Amino acid sequence: MEATTSLPERILKGLNEIPPLPNVVIKLMKLIRDPETTAKQLTDLISQDQALTSNILRLCNSSYYGMPRVVSSLSQAIMYLGFHTVRNLVITCSLRQLFNPEQEVYGYKAGGIWFHAVCCAITSQMICKKVHPDVSDSSFTGGLLHDIGQLVMAITIKDTAETIIELMNNGVPELEAEKVAVGISHDHLGAILANNWNFPDDLVFAIRYHHVPNQSKRKSILTSIVHLADTIVLDLGYGIEMEQMKYPPQDFAMNLAKVDEDMMKSFRDEAEELIESHAEHFMVKV
Repeated sequence: MEATTSLPERILKGLNEIPPLPNVVIKLMKLIRDPETTAKQLTDLISQDQALTSNILRLCNSSYYGMPRVVSSLSQAIMYLGFHTVRNLVITCSLRQLFNPEQEVYGYKAGGIWFHAVCCAITSQMICKKVHPDVSDSSFTGGLLHDIGQLVMAITIKDTAETIIELMNNGVPELEAEKVAVGISHDHLGAILANNWNFPDDLVFAIRYHHVPNQSKRKSILTSIVHLADTIVLDLGYGIEMEQMKYPPQDFAMNLAKVDEDMMKSFRDEAEELIESHAEHFMVKV
């Protein structure tokens, strides 16, 4: 992936407005990659942040995870949910604090960018559990982060949002409109940021190619599933105010994930039910 220095100058200047990724997330990513990491090490790291700990336990005890008993400690959360699910919760809570979910983003309703991200995370994980459980550990995070570049772009290029909208209203596809107005598309920007944050390669590629999984040199199941989830959530209209943001699923992605049209319809119905029942847990201000 390209370095941050390859970004357009106006984006580079605007990035000064973006707060750094919380230290706990950076350290957590390193720990998760180390096969020698223990539950105690994760507990010791996360527990240094009381607000983060409180919100992880709140989400862990939500109906989404369906715990058979109340989880009252981080060590219990890690034991019941596992390292990667706790990682997902740390990233979710940290990003919820890092960025203002009410940030105005072109093409989205007020607060819609975070709602869309949560819906895509839930849908990605649901699809993974059904057809590719081997990558389900990263599916929630991939769905949550897929449009992180769009959120950052909205913060850094406030003066060109109207240009992007005008181009889209005139029939220019979203990614092309961003390239014309800014010099880079949100999927590209998001991948550069994720790479510089030292996120795992599978997440970086899922962010970079979630619109066009067939263009990725790495034919990743995760990328294709995030793509399929995004098309479903956009089709359901969650978070968006512009119909032009919707796009059809690629045959390439469906074939790679071994998903057919009937399965997509089933996924759409189940995603709608899951989102209506559980998305609110991830929307609470922390």
